[in-house]
Amino acid sequence: MEIVELDATGVERHADELAQLLLDAHASNMALGLAAPLTREAAAGVWRTLTGVLLAAVDEGIVVGAVNLAPASTPNGLHRAEIQKLAVRADRRGGGIGAALLEAAADEARRLGLRLLWLTTHADTRSDHFYAARGWTRSGVIPEWSQAPDGRFATNAFFYLQLSE
Repeated sequence: MEIVELDATGVERHADELAQLLLDAHASNMALGLAAPLTREAAAGVWRTLTGVLLAAVDEGIVVGAVNLAPASTPNGLHRAEIQKLAVRADRRGGGIGAALLEAAADEARRLGLRLLWLTTHADTRSDHFYAARGWTRSGVIPEWSQAPDGRFATNAFFYLQLSE
């Protein structure tokens, strides 16, 4: 497996595989910012509209995971970025792909001169524990922050990671 940056051409080439990542996430009740129901076409379209740096875990030519690093655009926030859409194909979860993508995103952020990363995820879930186990600081929770694919309102946990220079 290798982690590569996908440009617009790469997104188009791997659109179906990228869509499957989001469909798998929804099947596991992880929204990743997307409302249900989620179609394959809508899921593929999401990746076309992201700004920032899209990193993909590619194994034997197939995308098995992805994450987006979205630098802030506000003048007083140019030192930070949001981690978005970290997703791993359902049949490949638990094998270190998510951790490798998260570390690659942090490395890219350092390369870009960023000092702070942040993200949000559903509280008290596997993903919540995933970030904490990798040294991210949980800064708090907000109830009913988002709606899960099953329709319930989810409490979200917010995390940050200060990058060393």
